[in-house]
Amino acid sequence: MKAHIVQPEDIAYIWEQVAPLLERTKEHSEGEHEPDDLLEPLTHGDMQLWIATEEGAMHSAMITQIVTYPQKQILRVISIAGSDFKKLYEFNDMVESFAIRSGCSGMELWGRKGWKKLLPDWESNYIVYTKDLKHRMQ
Repeated sequence: MKAHIVQPEDIAYIWEQVAPLLERTKEHSEGEHEPDDLLEPLTHGDMQLWIATEEGAMHSAMITQIVTYPQKQILRVISIAGSDFKKLYEFNDMVESFAIRSGCSGMELWGRKGWKKLLPDWESNYIVYTKDLKHRMQ
């Protein structure tokens, strides 16, 4: 497996492969974004695209974003999609190194409870609960 960050100027060339992978994440989200909503921030360098390939075929994609809080900066995992999540853990060191080089003191991932078994050295400090209010908007 090969994994790497994609430079912003190269994203357009592989987007047709990445977008269908990211489309899979919608069923587990709260409708925050569509895959194409991420294209502009990725190509402007406001977010980062990571891909994993094996034998020349892309099998996973991950979107991250550096978030600055008043007291610290973190690397937030926005979206992960792919076919073999156990293999994704193999490039965790690369992502952590990027976060540290970027001045981040930690990482965040908002995800389903099932992620805990794939992230054994991560803490679960809080859960994000949501409530849909669209029906009340008129």
